[in-house]
Amino acid sequence: MKYKIWNGTETLVTPKGEVFTAAQVVKRYPMAGLHGYEFIILNSPIQLGVFMELQQTKKVYKSMFIKMASTSEMTGQEIERLNEEFEDMTTSEFLEVLEFFEDNQPEPDATSEERIASALEFQNLLALPDVEV
Repeated sequence: MKYKIWNGTETLVTPKGEVFTAAQVVKRYPMAGLHGYEFIILNSPIQLGVFMELQQTKKVYKSMFIKMASTSEMTGQEIERLNEEFEDMTTSEFLEVLEFFEDNQPEPDATSEERIASALEFQNLLALPDVEV
């Protein structure tokens, strides 16, 4: 798994190679010392490439998934079921969803410039003379 929950005692390493003890992490990120918060870190030798509060991250990704679902062919009932499933997810299930989402980003819509360029390219192709080889 790409992510895990920081246990609050583990020494963490930053992408710059800095090593922080748990006390240093709390000093740098005071919210990490508050009771009731869980933080997502990378499950790799460099853990502080990510340091996200679990519940806020769930809210952000839930809204992204709902937005994706609403632009798909899903019905209102299916979207509502997805919404409920997000609420009932365990932490490990959410971390799997987070990893899946990052590995399977939806293709962005073409910009107006890209659509115009494609149309002009197609128009130029249609204007080419028919040549037999």
